[in-house]
Amino acid sequence: MSAVRRIALVGLPGSGKSTVAPLVAERLGWEAVDLDSEIAVTSGRSPATVIATEGEAFFRDLELTALEGALRRPGPQVIACGGGLITQAAARRLLTELCTVVWLDAPDEVLIERLGAGAGRPLLGGSAAAGIPRLRGSRARAHQVSHVRISAEDSPDTVASRVIAALDGTVRVNLAERSYHVEVRAGALEDVALHIPGSATRVALLADRAVRPVSDRLVASLRSAGIAMTVLQVSGGEALKTWEEAGRLLDCLGTAGLQRNDCVVALGGGTVGDLAGFVAATYLRGIAWVNVPTTLLAMVDSAIGGKTGVNLARGKNLAGAIWQPRAVICDPDVLASQDDRSFRSAFAEIVKYSMIVEMPQPAALDGQLGRLLNKDLEALTEVIRACCAAKSGFVARDEREGAARAVLNYGHTVGHALEAASGLGGGLLHGEAVAVGMRAAGVLSIRTLGCPAAEIGWQDEMIERCGLATTSVFDPERVLGYMGADKKHVGDRLGWVLLEARGRPQIGQHVAEAEVRAALDAVLAR
Repeated sequence: MSAVRRIALVGLPGSGKSTVAPLVAERLGWEAVDLDSEIAVTSGRSPATVIATEGEAFFRDLELTALEGALRRPGPQVIACGGGLITQAAARRLLTELCTVVWLDAPDEVLIERLGAGAGRPLLGGSAAAGIPRLRGSRARAHQVSHVRISAEDSPDTVASRVIAALDGTVRVNLAERSYHVEVRAGALEDVALHIPGSATRVALLADRAVRPVSDRLVASLRSAGIAMTVLQVSGGEALKTWEEAGRLLDCLGTAGLQRNDCVVALGGGTVGDLAGFVAATYLRGIAWVNVPTTLLAMVDSAIGGKTGVNLARGKNLAGAIWQPRAVICDPDVLASQDDRSFRSAFAEIVKYSMIVEMPQPAALDGQLGRLLNKDLEALTEVIRACCAAKSGFVARDEREGAARAVLNYGHTVGHALEAASGLGGGLLHGEAVAVGMRAAGVLSIRTLGCPAAEIGWQDEMIERCGLATTSVFDPERVLGYMGADKKHVGDRLGWVLLEARGRPQIGQHVAEAEVRAALDAVLAR
């Protein structure tokens, strides 16, 4: 729960917010805050009395003030919000930016039974049977900003356990009202339904055929939650990311009748996520999507950050959009069936984080590499979470890759060129190409920025221990040609990401062509 510091419970009257909040807080050792109780203390009157005597608008002002006061307190909190707080734009902005918003939801008949006649609740108009459906309709849109939707039909103890389980091991991507969570834990696949918008009437699952058993499990889980499904099978790989395939899938969404309130779920590796996100970004000018990566490479890299797109003839990812997912669900359990070559290729990105971020990753890799390569579940969960936290920090600081986020391209200048030269999905996997690119960037880092040779030596040793130091036979001149299409070009100059030292990257570095040729000669075989 390290990434989640404030939980805000929202929902209709009778959903149990005030009862569940202290239960969650007690189990986590956090502070419990009930905004209705805060208002009663400061005003000397109950919320019902304030609404009856001063009106709902006056009460909403008190409610917003109480929320602002609670958020100024230090330490982690579980906040029970009044039912109508989420309908206020200012409050909604504070909640989504500073809290993990959990919607406790239950069917109308359950809420009505709990509330009886609705005595003491003036907003129900004297009748729970009439008031609950009316409030649900008026607050439906506001509840859609919630990060997680939890069933509140069972006992408060059970609901509290669900809240904690759903948020365990999450990494938060802080992007104001577009903030979302990356859930990293074994068994998370079974809880994808918690992240589907409550307004969705249909979900389109874009699933890689290569993970059919996982797809079947996810479909069964979503359908058991009462979610209508349209399943679209695709074949992963760079060959998938074309205009033609994007157009075909957009037509499929239209035929299936998906509407603006519906959702796309991506299930597969990075290419499936890239294309599914692009389709979600362009269908009806943008609908919600949830990314469920099934490869280690996608979990530690491409699934986070909202970069979606397709390839063009001249290069990789040259057309696309930044469209953030509603959630990213990483279940390390699904990696058990990933083939060894593609699994190992992901370690290029893991080593990359160790080079560009000051984090305890290097020591962890040295000590646990054997466990990681053997797919030890505990070790994988830890390293995936660490990489997700690192990337989420870059995305939060620079959503649209203007400056800080460009650091993530360390090793990718040569890597993308190698992928293009090999035919995008041909002889080299992404991680294999990036490993070569990191070695070239390492050579340039030593020669142009004075990076300590021992630190680049550690990088190259780790690449070799991960089985990614195989010799790639490419003509450096051909690779240079493909580098001309790199997105990091400004005018006729290519900006490199190089290292002054491990954890001290520098972006936009211009390197003489002769130096680039020498670096390529050093890492490419003829």
